Amino acid sequence: MVSLSAVSLLALAALLPLAQTAEQHVFETVDNTTICSTDSTGEQTCYPRLFVATNDFQLIRPGQDIPPGLHVQIDMQTGQRMARLMPADNEVNQENAVALVSDTSVEAEENKDTRPPSYPHSEQLHEYIDRLAQAAKAPVDPAETSTQQILGELEDLVHETRHAHQLLHDARALPALLRLADPSSAHPAAVRRLAAVVLGAAVQNNPRLQATAHSAGSVPALLRALAAEHDPRTAGKLVFALSALVRGHAAALAQFAELGGLRVLAEINPLAVAVGDDNEYEAHRLDVRIVRFVEDLFNPELTPEVQRDQASLLAQSAAVWCDTLATRLVDALGDVESEGLVTLPTYARRSAYAQALQSLKAAYPATCALPQDFTQWVQDEIARVPKTGDEAAEEYRLALTELAY
Repeated sequence: MVSLSAVSLLALAALLPLAQTAEQHVFETVDNTTICSTDSTGEQTCYPRLFVATNDFQLIRPGQDIPPGLHVQIDMQTGQRMARLMPADNEVNQENAVALVSDTSVEAEENKDTRPPSYPHSEQLHEYIDRLAQAAKAPVDPAETSTQQILGELEDLVHETRHAHQLLHDARALPALLRLADPSSAHPAAVRRLAAVVLGAAVQNNPRLQATAHSAGSVPALLRALAAEHDPRTAGKLVFALSALVRGHAAALAQFAELGGLRVLAEINPLAVAVGDDNEYEAHRLDVRIVRFVEDLFNPELTPEVQRDQASLLAQSAAVWCDTLATRLVDALGDVESEGLVTLPTYARRSAYAQALQSLKAAYPATCALPQDFTQWVQDEIARVPKTGDEAAEEYRLALTELAY
């Protein structure tokens, strides 16, 4: 039996020499639920962001979030991690460095008001922060390959909780990331994207780091950057960073509402400006990402309690978004083909609209006024969706049915 009280599973993984023999992957967060990983051969695989455990050991993929309370086995030679549901006898194997982490032990570790101890990569991380701060202050280099490399390394590191703490508790890091993510700084789009991803990955599902980033003015800075961003792929990463920052954090969500964050999102209509453009595929991805973010913001199960005045702002914004979503649902375009990328089918995008609209209608029935004749359009649309057994089409039909009735 191994007893490792108040030790984070992710911190344990950070102790391993992962860089020695483990296969290198480059991964990016596609949305709040999906990660796409590219291995050394260039092959891309997409999978859920949240690791789903079964009774059998399964490989934990790069970037996946691991729920607490699992039986985790780590190969000390390769650094690969496997996990399954905890056996009934709660036994763990000390030889394979397995740890059981409870919710309370993780919370106790997160609430320690001490500097993180030195782990592998800590000195390297400090060097990256030095170079990051210098890059943010230096004249803009159109290529900035070194800055992209630094941000790429940071993205890999901050998925480990202790490294994320070390990064954001350095007073230079957040200002540097926010400056690099700001279009007005004239850094290349690739740099802006990576800066937003690093910030979002560092604060995601971490209340203490959300509070740190909020106190540093990240919400208004990200909103300004999003409002000024013209590259749809980069805008999608800014939406991800905002979502990671405000989700479940009352103070950040309240500031987001006060600053008109939902209005900023409503003013971004990627489909209106990207028709026939080379960025059309990314525009559709951004469109769905915004819709999913909005749905989460109005979902009472995913958002904390806010004060009455902020709740009033959310209700007013709900009215605007109900009309916006209904209009975009009616005007949704067809499939988008892009070489080497997965298409976004019409029904998948329309399902996002319909599901978000249903959530708003349920949460704000008094203010969610739909356009005239919309109910009739929904009924006609249900009849138009072919009964082919296609999963996306059936999901769309179900969303429309719930919306109509």
